[in-house]
Formats: sequence, C-alpha cells, structure tokens
Amino acid sequence: MFPTRLVAAVLGGIVALVLVGVGAPGAAAAPAAPAAPQRAAVQTTIYYDSSRAAELAPQVDEAAEIWNTRVTSVKLVKGTAGITVITAQNGSAPGTASCVGCTRGQIYFYRNQIQQSGAAALRVIVHEFGHILSLNHPPDIGNCDKVMAGGRCQNAIPSAEEIAAVERFWARGWRPAKPGPNPADEREVLGAPALVTR
Repeated sequence: MFPTRLVAAVLGGIVALVLVGVGAPGAAAAPAAPAAPQRAAVQTTIYYDSSRAAELAPQVDEAAEIWNTRVTSVKLVKGTAGITVITAQNGSAPGTASCVGCTRGQIYFYRNQIQQSGAAALRVIVHEFGHILSLNHPPDIGNCDKVMAGGRCQNAIPSAEEIAAVERFWARGWRPAKPGPNPADEREVLGAPALVTR
C-alpha cells in the first residue's frame, strides 16, 4: 500500500506543477490577471440654443457638426442653458462671442456685417464657435487655412493645429473662461484680406 500512496502523491505533485507551470521548463505561464479597465476620457458638453439665430440656424447646426466631427474632448449639443446664438441685422462686427473657453455665454451674428466682410457666413459661424471652444486669433490674420485667422475666405474647416488646441484645452478639464475679443478686433479679423499661403 505504501508504494502506491507514494506514487500517487508524486504523480499528483507533478500534475499540479504542470497545471500551474511552476518550475517546468517550457511550460506555459499562468494566465495574466485581467488588465484594469481604462478610465474613459471625460468629454465636456456645451449646449447651444439656435432658436434665435433666424435664417442662420441651419448653418449654426452645421458649424457645430464641423467641430463635433473633429474633436472628441468637447461636444456641442443643441439645447438650452449654455450658449445662446442670436442673429440681428446690424452690429459692430460680423460676429462676436462673449467668452473664450466657456460653456455659457452668447454668440451674436450680424447679417449686414457678414455680407460686408466678404467671408463666408459658415466660416464666420465656425470662427465664433472656435472662441467658445477656447481659441483666440492667431498672428497670421487672413490665412484662409485657419478659421480663427478670419479673412475674406470661404474655408470653414478648422486646421489640424486649431483642432489640436481645442483638444488640449478641454482634455485638461474646466478652467475659468476669458472674455471674448472686442467687436473692433472681430471686425478687423473677419474682414481682413485673404493671405496667399501656398
């Protein structure tokens, strides 16, 4: 009986070592512990109300979609209690935003000034949303490749540099908003001659 028990114990130990993979040359390692779940990136939602944007309302929605399809750290969503968008006949600039890098404020658009500026209306709208999303004017005013550079341009698509700047700003979490540019600056930027960049 004794040799049978000894053989059974030895065989049991060998089987246990093979199953666990301890000390057996070439044996597969024990399965790794499951990886800790990755923390989902935080996305800030900014609500905008275009009910007072009149005939520009469809382009306001289009401008929001232009930003939403290019950035992931922040999203513009139609709603209330956020950014109020208003269209009027005349004003001090084609468009103005009350703040830079904010979730609550106002954007104003002025029909006559948009027409006089020579810039595409959609470009002006994307530009003003750019302020809300944290962007200021770059030094190369009139560069049609950048929506924040204003100019008498048609391009309404933000540059890779502008997109990256928005992502960096909102990925770091909420920070106090800054006042928007003054209307005189907006008038000069949006009505500036287009630069030849190529």
